[in-house]
Formats: sequence, structure tokens, C-alpha cells
Amino acid sequence: MLFPVTIYNASGKVKEIISKERLHRRHWKIFQSTEGNYTGAGKQTISKKLKRKLDLQFPEALMNSRN
Repeated sequence: MLFPVTIYNASGKVKEIISKERLHRRHWKIFQSTEGNYTGAGKQTISKKLKRKLDLQFPEALMNSRN
């Protein structure tokens, strides 16, 4: 549920009141524009440099997880 938002300027006077309908339209516009960019919870990858660093720090953990 959305409620009207009141925006004040630096001196404390009302600058703008944004209606709940305007907020509703803004929300769905942003949602639809970002929906196409969603990739889901796919496989995460790490850089080769980070992987080498982690392999050097935790070599026995990798050997145990592979068995």
C-alpha cells in the first residue's frame, strides 16, 4: 500500500506532494524496466585471481570437498 509523500524544501515549506497514484505508476514503470534485466539466481563465478588466492589459503578444504 502506498501513501502520499510530502517533500519539503530547506526552509521547511512544502515543495511538492506526490500522490499515491503517481507513486504507483512510478513503481510499476521501474519494475517493468528492471524486470528484463533480471538474470535469476544463476551460478556465481569468481575471478581466476581470487580463485588462486583462495586455493592457496585453503588447499585442504578443496581436497575434502572433492571427495
